[in-house]
Amino acid sequence: MSTPIEIASKVKVGRPKSGTAQERHAHLLEHSLHIFMTEGVANTSMARIAAACSVSTRTIYKRFSNKYELLIAAMKHMVEQDVSAMFQLENLQQQSLEQVLTDIGRFILNRVLEPRMLSFFRIAVAEVAHLPELSRAMTVVGPERIHQMLADVFSTYARKGQLPEQNFLLAAESYCELLISGPRRRALFGMQPADWDVEAHIQFVVQLFLKGLQGMEPQNVGH
Repeated sequence: MSTPIEIASKVKVGRPKSGTAQERHAHLLEHSLHIFMTEGVANTSMARIAAACSVSTRTIYKRFSNKYELLIAAMKHMVEQDVSAMFQLENLQQQSLEQVLTDIGRFILNRVLEPRMLSFFRIAVAEVAHLPELSRAMTVVGPERIHQMLADVFSTYARKGQLPEQNFLLAAESYCELLISGPRRRALFGMQPADWDVEAHIQFVVQLFLKGLQGMEPQNVGH
């Protein structure tokens, strides 16, 4: 299965001559995200996207009032594809929680450390400093969607008696921070050691997280 980033990197210039309206809409979102990622949000105009996709700016403006709405829609499309792909990981519901966290952790970390995602993260940080409302919207369609997906997974294993009841949204956010923050920070500043062992990092985070979570007293909280 191609990832959203791989799809964006392979997308051809011009509007598809065939396919459903949904497929043409997906093409617009994927190509737009590719342009945002490679050229930057500030340097990307609706006219630039329209020309690249062989559609009129009027057509795009019928769907999106500005490029930020288009950016958020493109990001949401990418995240939904990633979440769908995570749910399609082999035997997700039949594996141990440790293996599920390992598989999901590997999936998330690989996405976060892709060169285009690192580039886009730099761009997004610069943009949201001037547009706080964009920051909130991007958080909702990005991290919060992933956190909710993980919280649902934790709830499933709690019902099986393999986890104590907790605030699983907070647990999901903590897992992602343990998994992502250090490697992404080092990658952004070019400080990732050449011999860094990705799998060892994932295993350490999974063990640390699980032992901590499983050792906690149950809490009667809503999800």
